[in-house]
Amino acid sequence: MRPFLMAGLMMVMAFGGARAQDIVNGTAASSPAHRNVLNAARAKAQQQLGKRVRFDIKQCQVVGDWAFLHAGMLDPNGQPISYAGTRFEDADRRGQKSSNYDALLKHADGHWTVRVDSVGATDVPWTNWSHDYGAPAKLFDDTVH
Repeated sequence: MRPFLMAGLMMVMAFGGARAQDIVNGTAASSPAHRNVLNAARAKAQQQLGKRVRFDIKQCQVVGDWAFLHAGMLDPNGQPISYAGTRFEDADRRGQKSSNYDALLKHADGHWTVRVDSVGATDVPWTNWSHDYGAPAKLFDDTVH
């Protein structure tokens, strides 16, 4: 039991400087690059939603100057994000939105920028991102659907 507690504590400490409220379920590492990727993606998601977002990280992969994030979106209380009051409200009401957030990011000039993202996809939006944006296919190798 102690090793699991220690591993969990180390994970919280590693992400504590950036956003301790994110939940790590997948392959996200505790590197500064991953924290910066998460912060850039979160800013973009929050801009589109007009509300605060936490991530339930399923995959956060960095390969060279490229990063891919596949995560669930949560509200500040840890519940799946509500689209009420957002531009996505009608689509959600019709069952056309999930709580997924997916983003492809590129590192340039010292910071990460979201090249393309998808808020609430009900399918797999990253299928052509490697081809369309020149990102390494390896980014998507271990993707959890």
